[in-house]
Amino acid sequence: MTGADLDSLVRSSNHILAIYPNGREKLDAAFRFLHDGLLNNEAVLLITDEITREDAITRMARDFAGFDVLDLLERGVISIRSTGQCHFINDSFDDDRTQIKWKKDVVESLLNSFFKENSSKKGKVSGLRAFGDTKSLFNKDKRLSNDKSPFSFIDNLVEYECSLKKHFPFPLKVICAYEEPDIVQLNNLEFKSLLKHHGVFHKDSIKELVYPLQNSHIMLLYDNQQDLNDAYITYINEGLAQGQLCVFASVLLQNNDFLKDISSRIINFEENVQNENLILVDMAKFYIQAMMDDLREFDNLKNKLVDKVRNDKNRDDKHVRLIDDCSEFLFKNKHFEECINLENWTHQKRFEGSVLCPYSKTLFDQFPYCYYLFRVFHSDDIVIDSRGNFLLDYVKNSEHQSKLISYMMKRMDISNVELNGE
Repeated sequence: MTGADLDSLVRSSNHILAIYPNGREKLDAAFRFLHDGLLNNEAVLLITDEITREDAITRMARDFAGFDVLDLLERGVISIRSTGQCHFINDSFDDDRTQIKWKKDVVESLLNSFFKENSSKKGKVSGLRAFGDTKSLFNKDKRLSNDKSPFSFIDNLVEYECSLKKHFPFPLKVICAYEEPDIVQLNNLEFKSLLKHHGVFHKDSIKELVYPLQNSHIMLLYDNQQDLNDAYITYINEGLAQGQLCVFASVLLQNNDFLKDISSRIINFEENVQNENLILVDMAKFYIQAMMDDLREFDNLKNKLVDKVRNDKNRDDKHVRLIDDCSEFLFKNKHFEECINLENWTHQKRFEGSVLCPYSKTLFDQFPYCYYLFRVFHSDDIVIDSRGNFLLDYVKNSEHQSKLISYMMKRMDISNVELNGE
């Protein structure tokens, strides 16, 4: 997990479920996440039983260059606690106590702490970020059968997690860290419940841009143009590497700066364009016709792509990757009905491949754009951010959310392990 991945996800949720393949990658991610917090003038809290306090301090002193770790520990800016100190009373899980403890630590204690004046950061603490390792709860309560004991640490963990909101009303960022061998102990309903109450990070979160499924319609909500460009590059370069036909259909192709940035990062750009592995489509004419509800040019483009792939005997992989930003420009310019009509056309006239449609996330927080949110999105849309993380807050309804959660489980390979039914 990179800092950029988490920064992107934290913007949409400050309560994050992160899934790691093993304990080493989990702890590596923990120290990166907490170090970024110190750089952001935040207090940090590590909750784990997987490493001793002494070893954690030693690693922080090594990894947190520029910070006096011992001084920040004394001031309470850095805290290291065991799972029992945060969650248990007499070896019992206490969710009420834990929630009160979070709020107290943030509001009453840590926000009154200060960085040392000669530290690389100085001044009052701006918030708290915490990394909560769940491993010891699973170690205490291994599920060997479908029978549940009267008290289950896992049951109580899930109940507690689902009692917290995806967005905390105070300055707190929390990663709830799980390992894959533990996640698969949860039944279907428990896992879905966790997903609904968290932003979700997984080592394969970028998979939608690398290996899009056949006939998938991907709604990509981005924060800024550079993040969007990065997603474009991943989507196209991976397609070219897999021998797929890539089509970049954009209103922005007339913008020289945009085209220069994109072309400089696409692998063998000129060669792939010349060999028609990459097709560039200037959507300016398409946009004008779409404003008049004339989608004949879109029909022609679709037919051209279908014929090209079908007749290309040298192309083994028939998947076509299409980027199309025409709908977004209609939406930005308040041609709402025309945008909806174009999205409906995209869903009705699919070809063998995947379509990536970008939308600026900030638009959906504004009126009148927010009014059209659920008319633009369809029940089978896959909704992600520019890092490939799934966004459940923007799905159409509860049925759509359920579909997307099931899809997430398949994409994260969770479904490859036998799960109990709901």
